[in-house]
Amino acid sequence: MTFYHFIIQVLFSYLGTVMFDMFINLPKKAFNTSGTIACIGWLVYWFIFEFGLGAILANFVAAFVVGSLGIVCAVKKKMPSTMFVSGLVPLVPGASGYQALAAMISHSPMIAVQKTIHVCMVAGAIALGYVFSQVIVELMHQKRR
Repeated sequence: MTFYHFIIQVLFSYLGTVMFDMFINLPKKAFNTSGTIACIGWLVYWFIFEFGLGAILANFVAAFVVGSLGIVCAVKKKMPSTMFVSGLVPLVPGASGYQALAAMISHSPMIAVQKTIHVCMVAGAIALGYVFSQVIVELMHQKRR
């Protein structure tokens, strides 16, 4: 990956998330933090995927990182951690979902089923990674009490 490619990845993951934050009417003070969390999550995904460990593991780890950073930033900014869930936006398997739908429309049932299963597995990995981070933090919090 060249430096130019790296900058493009960071810039578009940040801008895409901030634009989504504007669309869902997130408070302005959360824009920069949410965009930064999304950048970090996307870069974690990108490096794990490029290292050859697969999209499922990369999405799980990236969602875990996004969830953990969201909790840390929520405490620091005194906001609900759900304000930073939009950091997951770059991880959403939109292209795979489109390919699955296109395969269904073009009457390629085997490809459609493969793509749909892949989308479900990626979405499940994202959900599990995020929930896992929430559970770990909750368990650590209970242990302190």
